Amino acid sequence: MTGDHKKSSFGTALLNLHSGYTDSLPGREKHIGCLKSFLKKHLEDHCSVSMYISGPPGTGKTVSLQSLFASNLVTDNFTTVYVNCSMIKSANRVYAKIAETLKIGSGTQRECISIIEQYLKTKHKSILMVLDEIDQLSSKNQSILYQIFEWPIIPQSNMVVIGIANSLDLTDRLLPMLKTKVSLQPELLNFPPYTKTELANIISHRLENAGVAELFPVNAIQLLSAKIASFRGDIRYALDVTRRVIELADEKIDKKIELNDVIAVLNNVYSTSGALDNNDENSEKLPLQQELVVCALLLLLSSSKKSQVITIGKVFDVFKTICKKRNIQVRDLSEFITMCSLLETRGIIKILGQNINRLSKVLLLWDKNEIDDVLHDKQLLVDVLNDKSLLI
Repeated sequence: MTGDHKKSSFGTALLNLHSGYTDSLPGREKHIGCLKSFLKKHLEDHCSVSMYISGPPGTGKTVSLQSLFASNLVTDNFTTVYVNCSMIKSANRVYAKIAETLKIGSGTQRECISIIEQYLKTKHKSILMVLDEIDQLSSKNQSILYQIFEWPIIPQSNMVVIGIANSLDLTDRLLPMLKTKVSLQPELLNFPPYTKTELANIISHRLENAGVAELFPVNAIQLLSAKIASFRGDIRYALDVTRRVIELADEKIDKKIELNDVIAVLNNVYSTSGALDNNDENSEKLPLQQELVVCALLLLLSSSKKSQVITIGKVFDVFKTICKKRNIQVRDLSEFITMCSLLETRGIIKILGQNINRLSKVLLLWDKNEIDDVLHDKQLLVDVLNDKSLLI
């Protein structure tokens, strides 16, 4: 294969390694089957139902459900209402978002609730209501969750309510409280972390669909999948690392992907020479480079007005200044974005938008105490936050 052909193939591979919607979801066939059966049962029995989907980040919860949105089962039989709770500025805005999607009006919180509940009592097409990242809601205002999960009890409501959350213990924390308030209990569906075999199958499937499977050696895919499965089993994480390996190979003269390229990227991601050692007692701690990303974000937050938007680009600029001042190797923007993606898989930050770039907005989800727990060097955070010259 010529160099130009390889370069073109690399570009095709990168496009197919996105973490968004895909026509095929290897390893989640059983879960998608459960979702289909759940929706079909609602249609056949003419009864309203609810479901709670749980699992760590990057395990295919949202994408599996979204893969059904365009299916005949959903488009022919349901009006779909999708709300990402982490994107709602105020928890009470959830009602307004639902009313707007159903095209039944708008108004204050009380007015929206009244409009929605009146609509549910009239004859209407089945509603598939999906509340994604409901752990954001439960921490802000649990009464909203109780109320929405009670809606299927309304006579003739003709609806399916599905809540999705990353928190594995939300079931234990929330459902016991729901049991005292809701007679119709949500069905449970858990998405476990992907296994090494599942991760390898997904990566191979994406490369095959792009017609570039021969570019990535099987042993390299196996190593990458094994390491990521041992860490978290997050497919977004795996796809990020795979993209970075391809980008690294693209910079080489022979443009050949080798096992050492995978090891190099994994070591950079973990920022330690022992990156491939699964017995690291500090494995839950953040690597130095990721600590610096968090420090940069905290510094910007501490120095910004509440209304000011913080973007990937702004955090990257402060991150570079911190690294230069401390004589630490500066990563390029591509590597920086990969590190931000890894922080997102840990649930530390939230990056808004489908395609991550300099203009993507960044939100901090953890408080300072939670961040302290994953920092090797807590003094580093103190020093950075006290150094306002880093913002100049």
